[in-house]
Parts: sequence; C-alpha cells; structure tokens
Amino acid sequence: MIEWGNAVRIGLMGLAVHKFRAALSMLGIIFGVASVVAVIAVSEGARGEVLKQLAAMGVNNIMVTGLDWRSGGSETRDIKKKARLGSNGLTLREAEAALAHCRLLVTYAPLRKVQASIRSGETPVSADVVGTTPAFLGVMGYRLREGRWFLPPDEKEARRVCVIEDTIRQECFKLESPLGRTLVIDHEPYEVVGVLESKEASSDQKYEVIDIKQLNRRCYIPLAATLARMTQEPLSDQVSEIIFQCRSSRDVHAAAAVLNRCFDAWHNMESWRPDDKDFKVRVAQDLVKQTEASQRIFNYVMGCSAGISLVVGGIGIMNIMLANVTERRREIGIRRAVGATQHDILRQFLFESLSICLLGGLMGCLLGVGFTWLVQYWTQWQTVLAWWSMFVALAVSLLDGVAFGTYPAWQAGKLDPIEALRYE
Repeated sequence: MIEWGNAVRIGLMGLAVHKFRAALSMLGIIFGVASVVAVIAVSEGARGEVLKQLAAMGVNNIMVTGLDWRSGGSETRDIKKKARLGSNGLTLREAEAALAHCRLLVTYAPLRKVQASIRSGETPVSADVVGTTPAFLGVMGYRLREGRWFLPPDEKEARRVCVIEDTIRQECFKLESPLGRTLVIDHEPYEVVGVLESKEASSDQKYEVIDIKQLNRRCYIPLAATLARMTQEPLSDQVSEIIFQCRSSRDVHAAAAVLNRCFDAWHNMESWRPDDKDFKVRVAQDLVKQTEASQRIFNYVMGCSAGISLVVGGIGIMNIMLANVTERRREIGIRRAVGATQHDILRQFLFESLSICLLGGLMGCLLGVGFTWLVQYWTQWQTVLAWWSMFVALAVSLLDGVAFGTYPAWQAGKLDPIEALRYE
C-alpha cells in the first residue's frame, strides 16, 4: 500500500508539471465517454417511449390491416390487383365471423380512415377522420379528457357526432370547451361530444391507419356514419383495420394463426405469398419484440461508434506517455540511482496514464449529461440517463489507460539507469 501511495503521489506530481499537455491528452477520453453516455441516453429514451406506446396498444391485441393493392412497382401492382379481384377486402362481416369462429377472441374494434375536409366555422382544420365503434376506446385503452365516447345508439343510427383529439381542441376551441360545438366534416355538421387525452409522439410508429404527421389530430366519428355518408373508392376495403382483443396474452399467437387461416380462406389467398396478400395480421407483442431487437442493434452500432472515440483517445494517451518517458529519462535515472526498482517506475507511469483516463472519464460523464440535457431541450425528445452507461464508459476508459499506458510504463521501467543519467 505504501508503494502504491508513493506511486500515486509521484504520478500526480509528474502530471502537474505539464498540465496543458495532460489536459490535451484527456480530450479523446472526455469526448469518447461523453458520446457513449449521450448516445445511450437518447437511445434508451426513444426505446422507452416506443415500448410504452406499443404496450398501450394492448398486449392482448391482434391487428388485421388491409394493405394497399396499388403500392409497389407495376408488376407488383398487377399481382396485387389480380389477388384483389378475388377478395372483397376487410369487412365487418369477416370481423363478426372471426369473433364467432375463434373462442380465444373477446371483442374487436374496426377502423376506417377516410379522406374528408374538416372546418371549424370557416377555418380549415388539418386532421385525419377515422370511423370506429364504441368498442374502440376499451380495446385500445385510450382515455377521455372530457365528454364521452360513442354510445351504441350513435353507431346504430349513424349519428353525426365526433370525438376529437387534444391538438384539434387547442387549435379550434382554445380556452373554450368544445363539447356541444360543431365541426363541418365533408360538408356536414358533426357535434363534438368528447375529447381524448394527448398521446406521445411515438404512438403512431407502428400504427398504419394513422399518419404520424397527424399526431393528436384525429377526429373520430361513428363507423356507420363513415360508411353511410362518405364516398368509398372502388376495390377499397370496407374497413381499414380490425383490432381483435384476446382473452389472455398467452393466447395471442394461437389466435393470430387462426385469424391468418380464416382471412386466407375468405380472401381466396391460401396459395399467395404473404407480400402479395391484401391483408396483414400483426401481434402487438411481436411489435414490442421487434422494436426491442431493432433498438439493441442500434445500441450496438452506436456504442461501437462511440467506443472508437475511446480507442482513439487511448492512442493519444500512449503517444503522450511515450513522449513523457523520453523527456524524463534523467528523472528516471535519478530515481533508479537512489533505489527505485523497475516495478516502482512502471507503477509511476502506469498510474499517470490511469489518472489521465479516470479524470477524463469523470469529465466525460459530466459532459455527456450536459449533451443529453441539450438534446432534450432543443429537440424535445425524451431521454433517459442510464447510470450503467457511465460505469461502462469509465471502465472502458480505465481499460484504455491500462492497455495504452502499460507499454510506455514498461519502456520507462526497463531503462538502464546509467544510460538514463547520461541523457541530455
């Protein structure tokens, strides 16, 4: 312990002689550690938001989505159109049949997105119009800010009522209550009966029916009103998506397999490739797993990129330490002459290298926290500081100190005392 204590004291004294050089040699470690901390914080924040919103879709939910047969190249479109001619697309009748056929399913919520103009008085409103049923709120787990959701009579009688999202409320009604007010949708008046709570920015990443650019700008109307009052394109689906809810999260994959077989039969697509079919069955749990896998790959790539900075910083430290050994040969010779062993010299220079890396790592952690705060402040992205990333970055920086400081320290330790004393 006394020997290590002397090595610490002498090492710090050696660094103090060339403060500016030591500070410059720390820069690579500082920015390397800061980049690791900031990248992981941003990545973890994004991951948490996506997983939270995917979980909000319901771990018991299965989404059957109608695919656009007009997408892809001309050859692909021809194949899909041919498939489409033998299918009626997604329909409410199929949803009812699936619910009756598969006992693992509890309920379902159909959705239909329509292109319709919306006005508040004479002011145009940018929003998506989505037709759905009273079951949608419970299936998706959304919450009301004020007012009510659709009632069975609204759907049965195709009433002209609507539920808006919070951004529309803020833009159109500002400080007033929107309940009882009127929006003109496709040239017909609809009474606002409710407002949904705001959702986070990542909620639509896996939700194909709604455009992410229209975040919190949806206007929901009864599905019956959508089908009765809105124009439908030829060969279009009756509904854009059907969200089925299972009895248990353990049953979702079995239920998804049943739904795949059912829709294959109803759409005459048993022999078609999955990419050529006009529907797609997705499980919310699988979306979560896919997102986590993609996030892990992203973390590995970004972590390796940030780790390169640490390696470059380590090379800089080796360069500085070799220069220190060359400049301080007389000092080494004097220490050897008064009784210092090779191990004492090695410990001294190795500790100098470790001190540079440790101090640089601590400063890099502080800088990484600052970078993270700036990213969150400027971009309004959610970030999560992962404390483990700081420990990992510090451990790697210390490993840099050992890996790139050992050779210069060994070179210093094996210097011949007589030759070192003669050095000018």
